[in-house]
Amino acid sequence: MADSHDPAPLRPHAWEWILAALPPLLAAGLAYPWGYALITGMLVGRPDAGAMRMLAGVLAALVAASFAVASRPRLGPWRGVLAGAALVLVAAVGAAIVVLRVADTPVRWPAALLYMAGSLLPAGLATVCLWPLAWPARVGVLAAFAGALAAFLALVRVDGLSGDAQVVFGWRRAAAPAALPAEVSGGDAGPAVLEPGPDDFAAYLGPDRDGRLAGPALARDWQARAPQQQWRRDVGPGWGGFAVVGDAAITQEQRGDREAVVCYDLATGGERWIHADPVRFDSSLGGPGPRGTPTVVAGRVITMGATGRLNCLAADGTPVWTVDTVPGAAPGSAATGDDGGEPADAGELLPHGMAGSPLVVDGRVFVAPCGRDGRSLAAYDLATGAEIFRTGSTRASYASPMLSEIGGTRLILLFHGSGVAAHDPATGAVAWSFPWTNDVRVNCAQPIVAGDDVLLSTGYGTGSVLLGVSRGADGAWTVAERWRSRDLKSKFATPVRSGEIVYGLDDGILAAIDLATGKRLWKRGRYGHGQLLLAGDLLLVQTEAGPVVLVEPGPGGPVELGTLDCLADKTWNTLALAGDRLLVRNSVEAACYRLPLAAPGP
Repeated sequence: MADSHDPAPLRPHAWEWILAALPPLLAAGLAYPWGYALITGMLVGRPDAGAMRMLAGVLAALVAASFAVASRPRLGPWRGVLAGAALVLVAAVGAAIVVLRVADTPVRWPAALLYMAGSLLPAGLATVCLWPLAWPARVGVLAAFAGALAAFLALVRVDGLSGDAQVVFGWRRAAAPAALPAEVSGGDAGPAVLEPGPDDFAAYLGPDRDGRLAGPALARDWQARAPQQQWRRDVGPGWGGFAVVGDAAITQEQRGDREAVVCYDLATGGERWIHADPVRFDSSLGGPGPRGTPTVVAGRVITMGATGRLNCLAADGTPVWTVDTVPGAAPGSAATGDDGGEPADAGELLPHGMAGSPLVVDGRVFVAPCGRDGRSLAAYDLATGAEIFRTGSTRASYASPMLSEIGGTRLILLFHGSGVAAHDPATGAVAWSFPWTNDVRVNCAQPIVAGDDVLLSTGYGTGSVLLGVSRGADGAWTVAERWRSRDLKSKFATPVRSGEIVYGLDDGILAAIDLATGKRLWKRGRYGHGQLLLAGDLLLVQTEAGPVVLVEPGPGGPVELGTLDCLADKTWNTLALAGDRLLVRNSVEAACYRLPLAAPGP
């Protein structure tokens, strides 16, 4: 029987209940900085500094709150145990939510469970001051959490990010691709004849840089007549496409610590020649390697590397001239881009490297070198490499310069970081410009020119705008906005126009809009952040996952005619179609297919 003089039990005040709830709430805040620091560390070898500072602050607050809860006599030790368990549970659930939100991979669930277990370590650090356990038990708990983290790091690797910035996990036991040599070791070595013909694919996105080809007429039934693989081979990392001229297929790759231009035999896939520079670029989003596509003209191969190295090569791969368009970034650069800003050791580079492909007009090579001075377009003499001009007052982005005729005048269009600018090819002077960008000032898609109208489309929630461009009798340019719409947001891929309909990947989903109004006609087909090529009236859709899909588009919707399982890894590279030869590649492998053609008409 209790003594009537025993003191009444202490009841926690309301503010003490709030205090008891504080550790689990802070634990939920661990998920983001811990996950971001861990993933960036696995991607680029060092955790993000901002995430580490945030993590340290949340952990310090957790330790203080945990100690305060454990020291309150009214809460009692059992409530400390419950609060500690809640803290760990919240941290685990938060970690799982983060990884499931950001992961895009076949090993998503196993990786998520390992990630969740490993993420309990910072919560365990905070519970050291909270749980009323003996110190050996507390140390044992921390050791178990540390072991889970070690298991995650030992079993799982980060293979990069998807186009939606989702983490791509893989198993560490998977064999890494063998390093490729930076010089030809035999086989089909030898010079190529590089004189572009009407059936060749000699530059980025085709002859007009708009992803459209008049032919060939492709067969519509891939079940009856399937594409035939001609060859498949490993390639070095890189995100550009192929230029195909005659019997040569040329692309850019990273081969170890050297940035290479590689010429393959179109028939066999054997190496003809390699030109390699002691340059390497790497970024957390795309990984290592060059981003551009070669331009072949008049027996010359013109390439822009990820650090801004501009090469002019002869038909046998020997250098004619070289210019480092971004001073300080090459040669011998080991520049590393960062999604959050400019790399410290090459401050003039774009975060993901130079991705624009060279344009050759009137014996001049036009590139978008970007640079600390903000100049967005430069021209060099094709014969000598001498700089002719460097112009523009804005920072370039990831699109390539293109030649267009608007208002009866030839202009170089460049979709830079702030919008579009039209330059005089002779002087570089800006004839007209229009602002169109997004919060991160990233523009990748090429403008679409339809008569005197110009369509711009960008991602990150912005969308598209159609401009009506005219030139008065006095020579003054007028740019009028006809419409703007969020129905087509082109993040990576350039949309293609067929008559009065524009087809594009709207945040990874194939969509069609009416050119005159900007209204969406349909949105169907989840292909990811891949690429498009319009051959006649059929679309070749390079999916981000790797396969190529043949699509018959139209105002009523798309019809899938066939699928070619050509690649099996993340693919952002553009397609190349020369006659009936389709060339595909990503950062791991390349392949060439012979596509069936439609039977000739009567």
